[in-house]
Amino acid sequence: MPGLLLLAPRETTEFETLRGPVRLRKYGGTPGHEFVRAAVRAGNGRGRAALVTLRPAAYPYAGAWLAALAEHAPATTDYRNPDMAPASVRVVAKMTRNHANGVPRQSDGSVGWSVPGASARVWPDGRLTVISAAGVELSARLEGSQWDTWAVAAVVDAALRLLCAPEARHVTRTSEPGGWSRAADRWEDWAGGPVGVKSGWMYDGSSVAACSCGWRVTVPSRLGARGAAAAHLREVGAAAPC
Repeated sequence: MPGLLLLAPRETTEFETLRGPVRLRKYGGTPGHEFVRAAVRAGNGRGRAALVTLRPAAYPYAGAWLAALAEHAPATTDYRNPDMAPASVRVVAKMTRNHANGVPRQSDGSVGWSVPGASARVWPDGRLTVISAAGVELSARLEGSQWDTWAVAAVVDAALRLLCAPEARHVTRTSEPGGWSRAADRWEDWAGGPVGVKSGWMYDGSSVAACSCGWRVTVPSRLGARGAAAAHLREVGAAAPC
């Protein structure tokens, strides 16, 4: 963000977002120890939804980072921790290679993952940190139980997209087909209402191909989904799918 380097200690500035202005204030006057702190408001403008600390290396990304936090901030906030689990955030996040269950946790309850050029970590109390391979850090403390799994994943995705290597901005994945299931799981509408069909087994081989950029398509087979993901990466000029 232009101007943060020029701020004097205790001097403030404002950055305008779709949810209103965010006020930033610089602390520390010793070179190498200065930082800027910003409070992102909830949608109603009356409570703090996120507390952000920015070091000098992160100043160029400050505007986009604050805008992403403001965009996904809840309408209201309280003084409790977010209503999410770090493992769930990792599964929901788009910027990650592997969406399998059974995510390993650290002893402090945090969960981390990485994409080429950047890594993320989320804690149960709402802290999150994204660090690039060059050491640039975007971090925040999300405040309020209204922050849910999807909103937390969205802001982590935004930070990873800002700091990752160019080839990682399109991280593709394909879903596991449903496979065989009893037809009784399927319901059809008859004259008297929905009726369960119990005539045998059915096979669902369809698979979803998705990308961290938001592209998504459903095809009849997983092989076809992998082919669609590869074609998408060729179209955007990215590397081979993960």
